[in-house]
Amino acid sequence: MNDEPGAYELAVDETEAEPRERRGRSCLGVVGTLFIVLAVIVGTVMASPLLDLGDLRDAVTTDPLDGVQGSGGDGYTYLMTTSSGAPITWPCGATIDVVVNPEHAPDGYEDLLASSIATVNEAAGVTFRVAGETDERTFGEKRVGDVLLGWADADEVGELHGATAGIGGATYATAPGGGGHAIGGSVVLDVDLPGGWFRDKSHDREMILTHELLHVLGLGHTDDPTQLMAPEHRDQDGLGEGDLAGLEALRQHACG
Repeated sequence: MNDEPGAYELAVDETEAEPRERRGRSCLGVVGTLFIVLAVIVGTVMASPLLDLGDLRDAVTTDPLDGVQGSGGDGYTYLMTTSSGAPITWPCGATIDVVVNPEHAPDGYEDLLASSIATVNEAAGVTFRVAGETDERTFGEKRVGDVLLGWADADEVGELHGATAGIGGATYATAPGGGGHAIGGSVVLDVDLPGGWFRDKSHDREMILTHELLHVLGLGHTDDPTQLMAPEHRDQDGLGEGDLAGLEALRQHACG
């Protein structure tokens, strides 16, 4: 467990993946010659207590978990790397099935999800596709083969307490000799945006979902506040130049 409010991180087997100091390690075993490394990375969103209600454009939300220090390039970082510093992402041109649990979903979530997926697919060189619905609610657990997406509250997913708005991450497989790739993941969004500070909840829900999907793909945070992958949400309207450069770097790495 991560002691930081509103955040948690689960990880096992550090043979190749070295993202940052971890707590609460446990062994998930071996699949063939690959070690399954679960890294559920939190996308946390916190509302500023000093918000001026007269100008909701100043609403600031923060996500405290960063990418691997020193990784990436101008305006982006990698969420997870091998011991050689290479980013871990999905295979080249991957088709990533998203299974949706619609319980507690906001009205019109289908359009929100379709728009977010279209934005990511256009930029990333992979294909997220909605593969159907499910009644599974195993958010944050090891998942192989697809990405589980849904909505919950803090009573069900404790890490969504307070101002946390979303949690997104991936399950990684890394080989002892180097290399690795993502093999599954999950995203869970808070049923209520934190604090009621948002001026356009539909828009902000889409930006939060897109942010979490980029975590699933392998991007960490950047200190450039104009990017969607910045640790603070300051009314970003879409992907910035750093976000796009990071996605292209992941694609180039995956495709050799």
